[in-house]
Amino acid sequence: MTLYRMSAEVIHQVEEALDEDEKEILLFLCRDIAADVVPLNVRDLLDILRERGKLSLVSLAELLYRVRRFDLLKRILKMDRRTVEAQLLRHPHLISDYRVLMMEIGEGLDKSDVSSLIFLMRDHISRSKMAKDKSFLDLVIELEKLNLVAPDHLDLLEKCLRNIHRIDLKTKIQKYKQSAQGAETNYVNALQASLPNLSIKDPSYNLRVSLEQVCGIPA
Repeated sequence: MTLYRMSAEVIHQVEEALDEDEKEILLFLCRDIAADVVPLNVRDLLDILRERGKLSLVSLAELLYRVRRFDLLKRILKMDRRTVEAQLLRHPHLISDYRVLMMEIGEGLDKSDVSSLIFLMRDHISRSKMAKDKSFLDLVIELEKLNLVAPDHLDLLEKCLRNIHRIDLKTKIQKYKQSAQGAETNYVNALQASLPNLSIKDPSYNLRVSLEQVCGIPA
C-alpha cells in the first residue's frame, strides 16, 4: 500500500469527526512523536506530523484504529479493521507500546478509580496540579514531567493500581514489562550472533570492537 502523505482536507475531516475524549487520547498517544512542540489541538498535531513526513495513510489509520473509530477508517480512509491490523504487522508502529498501554489502562478505569489514584499520588504531586476533574491521562502526563512514570519506570503506577485493587490492570503492566524484556533479549542475541568472534570477558574491549566492526569507525 502506498505510504503517501495526508492532505489537509483529510486532516480536517478526521478532526471534525472526533469527540473531545478521542482528541485527548490522540494528543496523549503522540506526545513522544512531536516532543519538541505542544500542539494546541488535534488538527495542529496532525498538520505537524504531516509537515514532518510522519503522517502517511498507514500511520493515520493506526491512530484511528487506536481510538477505535473504525467508521472513520472506512468512510475517510476506505480501509477496514482487518486491513489496518495487517498493516500494523508489516510496518513499524507510529505509537509506542507504552503509550498504548497507558491508554488501555485509562479506558479500564472508572471515575472512582481515577479519583483514588489521584489521591494516592498526593505524596508526589501537589493538589493544585491535579483537580478532581482530571483524567487518568492527565495524571500520567504530570507523573512523566516529574520522572515518576516512563516506559521503563512503572513501579509507582503498578503499586497504586494494586492499592485500589485493580489487579487486572496491574497485570497489564507486568505483561508489558515481560514483553519489553523479551524484545531487549532478542536484540542482544541478534547482536551477539552478528558478532560471533567477540568474548564477554572484557565488555569495554567488546564495545570498541563492536563499533569498529559494525560502524567502521574507531570507538
